[in-house]
Amino acid sequence: MSAAVGMSCQTNNRNLRHKTVKVYDDDEVEDEIDGKRTFDVLEKIKSEKYDADCILELSSEEFSFKYIQRNGFYSPIRFKEKEHLGLHVPDSEKFGILDVQNHVGAKRVLDVMECVTQRAMEMTMKDFAAYFEGNDRKRIYNVISLEFSQTRLAPLVRRPSVVDKMDWIDLAWPPHLKCEQSEQTNKMSNMKYPKVQKYCLMSVGGCYTDFHVDFGGTSVWYHILKGQKIFWLIPPTNKNLDMYERWTMSGKQGDLFFGDLVDKCQRVHLDTGDSLMIPSGWIHAVYTPVDSIVFGGNFLHSFNIPMQLRVAQLEERLHVPPRFRFPYFQEVLWYTIERYICNLTGQSFLTEEYQRRSMLVNKQQHDENPDGANDDIAGIAIQKKEHVHLTSYELKGLQHLVESLERLPKSKKFIPIGIENPFGLLTAAKQMIFDHLGDDSELAVTGEEIAHWPKPTRNLKRSRSEEVKTVRRSTSSSSRVRRVRCKQCEACVRGDCGECVYCKDMKKFGGPGTMKQSCLLRRCTNPLLPSTVRPDGDASVMETPPLPPEVPPAEDEDGTPVIKKCKLSRYRNTENGTSKTPKIEKVKMSKDQSPLVPRVTVPRIRKSEMMKHAVRPSPFNEDDDLPIAKDDDNEKDDATVDKDAWMQILKRLPQQDLCRCMRVCAAFLKLCSHPSLWKSVDLSESPISADALRCIVRRQPQSIDLTRSYVSSDQLDWLLKRCPGLRSLNLTGNSWPLVSAISSAACPPLVTLNLSWVSGLTDSLLKQLMAAPRDARPGQQITHTRLRYLRHLYLNGTDATNAGVSLLPVELPHLESVDLSYCSVSDKAVRCLVSAANDGACPGLHTIVARSCPDITAKSLKHITEFRNLHKVDFSDCCQITEKDCLDSLNKHCSKRLKMLEVGLMVVAHDTLV
Repeated sequence: MSAAVGMSCQTNNRNLRHKTVKVYDDDEVEDEIDGKRTFDVLEKIKSEKYDADCILELSSEEFSFKYIQRNGFYSPIRFKEKEHLGLHVPDSEKFGILDVQNHVGAKRVLDVMECVTQRAMEMTMKDFAAYFEGNDRKRIYNVISLEFSQTRLAPLVRRPSVVDKMDWIDLAWPPHLKCEQSEQTNKMSNMKYPKVQKYCLMSVGGCYTDFHVDFGGTSVWYHILKGQKIFWLIPPTNKNLDMYERWTMSGKQGDLFFGDLVDKCQRVHLDTGDSLMIPSGWIHAVYTPVDSIVFGGNFLHSFNIPMQLRVAQLEERLHVPPRFRFPYFQEVLWYTIERYICNLTGQSFLTEEYQRRSMLVNKQQHDENPDGANDDIAGIAIQKKEHVHLTSYELKGLQHLVESLERLPKSKKFIPIGIENPFGLLTAAKQMIFDHLGDDSELAVTGEEIAHWPKPTRNLKRSRSEEVKTVRRSTSSSSRVRRVRCKQCEACVRGDCGECVYCKDMKKFGGPGTMKQSCLLRRCTNPLLPSTVRPDGDASVMETPPLPPEVPPAEDEDGTPVIKKCKLSRYRNTENGTSKTPKIEKVKMSKDQSPLVPRVTVPRIRKSEMMKHAVRPSPFNEDDDLPIAKDDDNEKDDATVDKDAWMQILKRLPQQDLCRCMRVCAAFLKLCSHPSLWKSVDLSESPISADALRCIVRRQPQSIDLTRSYVSSDQLDWLLKRCPGLRSLNLTGNSWPLVSAISSAACPPLVTLNLSWVSGLTDSLLKQLMAAPRDARPGQQITHTRLRYLRHLYLNGTDATNAGVSLLPVELPHLESVDLSYCSVSDKAVRCLVSAANDGACPGLHTIVARSCPDITAKSLKHITEFRNLHKVDFSDCCQITEKDCLDSLNKHCSKRLKMLEVGLMVVAHDTLV
């Protein structure tokens, strides 16, 4: 019997149910097909429900880049005319679907969406043009992903001029990669840059695209060349985005019209000649009443970076396939930060190859001179400009961008090949943001973009031979002096190790011999001037040349920095029979140089390999005499430095001056390295280099101040492992990724920890900080936090609440003082701390500071009067506590009056309580 015919039988007097197997026709569209809509789109078009006022109506004259700098880009904008937008498109009356086919190619494969089921399929341009022009439309197809940047259609369409000044692809992506793009399609294997700038959308009447957010949080520009479009626009509020995520994951898109689920939705009708710009994150659906051809494009920009990052995270949670995401999204973020740093500070983090190939190349130059544009890069230098003000939108966005890249795991950072030293790039970005915190928003409205590639400053048609001659003349300058080996240090005496990368390249070890470099361990640590160089008036400068800012002083076997003693008689000049010594010039420190790095020698070890060598504290023996440089006229040969007298002087000098004194001679170098002078190191509000970290380890301070220093978590982790004597650490104004380094097993037993105004420090992260470290070595059992012996904790301005405060007495039994100012704590937190102090869980607690906490009321005063070990309590600026409340509470609960210093402030001595 056929399965399509009902079958029945009787078994034990029971009738089985009829079972019919439906045979579907491939040409039919039935209700059972997965994804078919159960709501009527035409009813949504006629409904008067979607009447929210979200869109702006502007004329093309009002819209400019200054408008974006002043107002940002958060609301959709519709234009009825395009005269002043800088937008150029073909004539709508003469341009049709066959013209698109002629310009992009009949064999171009298109991604076509079937509108009923919202499923994707492929079709050639020729077949789709025949379908678009024909009458057979059993199925409704829509093309919304035809990118035509590398086709003959591209010159006919020009984007709005404002978009050109905002698009990161044009401003930050290396131009030479864009010029190398030859593939017309969007295949990732052949894509050299994010190819999303120009799209042609071809839709027949009845096409519907359900609610979505454009990939990567990109903004969109549309221009209706022919036909009509109907948009439903929903603002990207937190509530709407969360609801959109649940709606997407529910699988009920065909049953629920998302516009009915939100509070605010606007329907917008666009006719032929209209233009529309949609900001980042806006949720929108599109319906096509009649056959339409639309030009548009996507772009990332600097005026809504937080929303772009949020949409990217949303795509990550929804597991959107890579082919439907913004291509090279993370790479664009790295290049954008590099362009901001380069144009604002003059410091570039691109590789030499990328700088050489991209400095002069842009699309216009490549079209004019595609063969010679890449060769001419001499004479181009990025000079540091005057202070340029950033808009508040850019400043806020860059802060989110740096924090986002720093929090990403290593496997998802996707650092592009053209970026070198990404860690230094983020450090420089943090310093740049800190330098622009006080920028004026009005002065930032200039109408000029900040992050962009520089324009050429010389003729591109200069021959290659002239370039080579210029380079040879510059490299053969007589002012260049190459130093020679000292032949006395350990590196000069020892032989080749046979294991480093340079030894393996040598022919005697079986290598090709192409590097032409000496052994890594045989590089002289104290190179000297060659004997052919005669000392002159500037001999003192030549003998001790300044080091680059990021080269540490060399050390001998016991860890003491190597420096040649200052024998002034060697460079004595005689004039008219009298002798005089050359003057020592004052060394000027650059802004990029760390104040802790004395420039004393020129080591021959690369920076990338220096971290592999051990860094040990500098030894200091109190019994050793400190010899000074002897003069020919000195009568005594055993002249020594009066250590006690000099120490009294050096104790009053700041650390920057101590570093300058270290450059004088070996005696001063040893004297200024006395541990008593380096008990506290202040590196606040300054970028931290690897050399500064090494110098900190050599000095072994007990207290380090890293307030807003923008040190990374890797640097802090490296530092904590090598400073076992550290007892006080100040991390004010940094972020959670940095603070997380404290939870490692290598953290020393800190006594004072300042986490004031640490961004992102919530109760859950505070609990993670107080937990036992998870990176303990095999055999090392650590069952409690490394902060167990903490006595003073500062949590000012963090996101800690009552739940986080309740953890402190449990995990920190030795706590003596805690500062909760500007936190969202209430009377419950105060009661918890007082109870812990009275019950013995935290017996040493005697100081509670909670300034400007609006949730603390007069009830806390009762708990304070029961505080047995009270030394200081500060409730100043707590709006719910008045002077009268304090006096009433003290008279009621205490036998003696407590001293009141100001309204809401109590500083109480222990002996005043009974």
